[in-house]
Amino acid sequence: MLAVLAAMDAQILTSIAVKTLASATTLLAAGSVLVSVVLRSLTEDDRRYLARVAGFMALIAAVATLLRIPLRASFLMGGTLNGAFDPMLLGLIADSPLGGSVLVRLVGLALILGIFFKSRFGFAVALGGALVACLSFAFRGHTLEEPRLLLGTLITLHMICLAFWLGVFGPLLRSANRNASETTGEIAEEFGKKALWSVGLLVIAGGTLLVLFGVTTAQAVTAPYGQLFLMKLALFAAVIAFAALNKLRITPALLAGDPQAMPRLKTSIRLEAVLVISIFLVTATVTTITSPN
Repeated sequence: MLAVLAAMDAQILTSIAVKTLASATTLLAAGSVLVSVVLRSLTEDDRRYLARVAGFMALIAAVATLLRIPLRASFLMGGTLNGAFDPMLLGLIADSPLGGSVLVRLVGLALILGIFFKSRFGFAVALGGALVACLSFAFRGHTLEEPRLLLGTLITLHMICLAFWLGVFGPLLRSANRNASETTGEIAEEFGKKALWSVGLLVIAGGTLLVLFGVTTAQAVTAPYGQLFLMKLALFAAVIAFAALNKLRITPALLAGDPQAMPRLKTSIRLEAVLVISIFLVTATVTTITSPN
């Protein structure tokens, strides 16, 4: 694995960075919508904040997602800048699975902006956009292999759950920074209850993908793909551990008015955010420089 990582050049590093940014901002935009719709303990001010986050992240995600096409064209031309502006190559990539994924994601991101319309219809449009944005991850890469339908479904569920998880960080940290112990505790408690299904789906989807991609074999574990995939699992396990700590220790302490609970929650959220960003980075690296085969 170290040899593969050491061989990465500036073009590959740029591709990984852009892919990480596109994935993180897409899921943060989608997650902000999901959290706004699902969590009833949020205030109207929280929902306005989530709408701003969703809109801003959707715009960044759209730019980063579009950048992936010229970056891919440049890669095909040996990393030259001319490749990024070659009409024939750009058209070729636009017609490829990457182009399809980009198109679906842009549609989803555009629909997410419906959250700014203060109506049920606007929220329904935004919710549909969030789901479409998560679906876009299933339109390229290893999910195009057989069994395609199963792989696509698992990846989409995986992304929906991760987006929901990511979307709650902002409201929780914002509430904690205002020292609103009761409100923060209520949000954390409701999220802890409703996140149980997402944890279960993440574990089931992740385990099934492990088997389908053959990462459970001894040969795969010694290959760069398997090693990076296992690194991603280790990071995910750490996120689950922090989530368990929040649910079992910190949230009850918040609701009980423990003055030490708020600083612990802030630290936990920041560490979880770092771990999730690391997961995006490892995932982008896995899908850029390696394959299950």
